[in-house]
Amino acid sequence: MTPSPPGPGHRIAAAAMTALLLLTAATEAQAALPPYWQRLREIQAILDSNELARKLRDTPIDRIERPGEDLYRIQAGPCTLDIRIVDDPADSTQPPMPGPRRFQIETGEAACR
Repeated sequence: MTPSPPGPGHRIAAAAMTALLLLTAATEAQAALPPYWQRLREIQAILDSNELARKLRDTPIDRIERPGEDLYRIQAGPCTLDIRIVDDPADSTQPPMPGPRRFQIETGEAACR
């Protein structure tokens, strides 16, 4: 006795499973930027910060360090200031979306000598 070919229901289920697996793989592949590009976005957000410029009294930035995860230390002339990278609070109310991390910067107080 030869086996009968799969019916249309089996083919539809197999196609749906394949589509689901491909969609899951694509979502995971786009879940975050590579570290180089993520860090570049963070540094650009720091450089674009009007609050940072105000707190440093428009003194040009001499150095940007990253002493820890989501922490940057900025030196501008005699002043040093810490900046934290925090998740965008608007994202906490939304389901996770693929793509780059959505964040904000929190600027500390400048310590000037």
